[in-house]
Amino acid sequence: MQLPTRWSIFCIVLMAAAALGWWAYSADTAHASLNGRIGFSGNPATNSGQNCTTCHATGAAVPTVTISGPASVAAGSTNLYTLLISGGPAQTGGLNVSVSNQRGVLTPAGADTQTLLGELTHSAPKAFSGNQLAFQFTWTAPTYNDTVTFYGAGNSSDNQQSLTGDGIGVTTFNVQVTGGSGGPPTVSPTPPPATLKLSPVVSGLTQPVDIQNAGDERLFVLEKAGHIRIIQNGVLLGTDFANLTDRVTAGGGNAETGLLGLAFHPDYQNNGYFYVNYTTSKPAGTSLRTRISRFSVSSANPNLADLNSELVLMEYSQPFVNHNGGQLQFGPDGYLYISSGDGGDAGDPQGNGQKMNVPLGKILRIDVDGASGSGPDCSTSTGANYRIPPDNPFADGAGGACDEIWATGLRNPWRFSFDRLTHDMWIADVGQNRFEEIDFAPASSNGGENYGWRCYEGNTAYNTTGCQSADSYTAPLYSYDRSLGDCSVTGGYVYRGSAFPALNGHYFYSDFCNSNIRSISGAPDNVVVTSWAYAAPGNNSSPASFGQDQNGELYVAYLTGAIYRIESPPANTPTPTNTPVPTNT
Repeated sequence: MQLPTRWSIFCIVLMAAAALGWWAYSADTAHASLNGRIGFSGNPATNSGQNCTTCHATGAAVPTVTISGPASVAAGSTNLYTLLISGGPAQTGGLNVSVSNQRGVLTPAGADTQTLLGELTHSAPKAFSGNQLAFQFTWTAPTYNDTVTFYGAGNSSDNQQSLTGDGIGVTTFNVQVTGGSGGPPTVSPTPPPATLKLSPVVSGLTQPVDIQNAGDERLFVLEKAGHIRIIQNGVLLGTDFANLTDRVTAGGGNAETGLLGLAFHPDYQNNGYFYVNYTTSKPAGTSLRTRISRFSVSSANPNLADLNSELVLMEYSQPFVNHNGGQLQFGPDGYLYISSGDGGDAGDPQGNGQKMNVPLGKILRIDVDGASGSGPDCSTSTGANYRIPPDNPFADGAGGACDEIWATGLRNPWRFSFDRLTHDMWIADVGQNRFEEIDFAPASSNGGENYGWRCYEGNTAYNTTGCQSADSYTAPLYSYDRSLGDCSVTGGYVYRGSAFPALNGHYFYSDFCNSNIRSISGAPDNVVVTSWAYAAPGNNSSPASFGQDQNGELYVAYLTGAIYRIESPPANTPTPTNTPVPTNT
């Protein structure tokens, strides 16, 4: 079996009044929110530097926005800052503040602000006093020497609860951090941990294939047949969050079809939207296809989905039953990323990995919120329930290349993820019969990578008919052969939790046929692979997926039905094998 899975906290627009919202695109309807959003502070690393004017019509008087506070601080210290909005319509206002590379920690200093995914926004519209409006917040500096930039956007609203008549201002503020040691964290600021432990969380699941969180203490687990289960306070709840078995085609045995991916909207706490990726051949007689849908949580029960709320965003055909990818992740830019396999059968007989007019063998990127940009290009479903980000690397309008494509040349990306600190993308791509590979795209990437399949498997030529030279493709960060019993890489996450500092910066992954837990540190320049040679307790095998909770702690799910938390350092556990690896081998 080869079970293969940026969000930017979209439109955290500093909106005022009821119009203080972002556009949540659904059947061409705009929805406004009073409770703040993120991703629109003018930070060039987030949403291409957009600010509130993305959603608010311009034309009103532009306010002056400033940030004041200490411009030089001690490493690790906490300091008070003020964002001041002056002028404009000056009735009510809101804000969005972010910090370059998410350095340090932003914290509200009053009830008028809140933090969402590391950024600061208003919790409700706030009234001006005279011609000014002030928001206060604190920022805890990182523990190392650094120079950071605050990005702030402020909305001065006319309080008419519309997206017109408001004034938007933006500002930046630089802070020097001194008295620490070293510099900003790399992918691995710590050496490989000496020991590793898998601590049991729950058992009794049926073919768990994905673990996600909704920004709270719960873990949501996908069962391949179509169930979404909830783990709350260490207990597997007896009632499904969602039962989608009536619409999922899962197959039996080792079939790679089923419910394969889940992602919660970055603003799930306010809009209740979540997204699923599943294969279906229903109604009876229709062909097998991948479907990406949006659902809503029940308004009456946070542990229950509204199954009547399904909105189909995207579909595309699956020529075979294997290599369906299936991962969904919101990127640091607020867009939804989707992994698709090459469509199956051995050796990619249709050449989909290198075809640009099909969505197979790709990472796709769509805008589930925007009201602008072109509509779907390579979806076979009716409707236009998402948009194409205008900076997608192959966007060329209808026809030609699929505008949804972000990266290409993949066989079966079974789990990809974003480092929640650095925003780098990690992709685990299942090989044909010789090599498994880990691909890496830095946060600075503008997309367009071609990872080489089916021309290359790992770094080795596979079928080079019509292909270019090897240096025309993006080589794997790391690839490994199957000499130790491996067969299908299972990708994971970079550890960014706080409970086990020894794990910080390590990308964890495994293999479906060899349950050793492994990590990569030192990427991308000095790759070291660490392996812990033991299976999970209780004779569990076949690691199918990894997961991450709201605090950055990591979990691994075994197809045999159990979930464990990754921990270090425990007592009486094996020491690892560390293998320095030349770059791109």
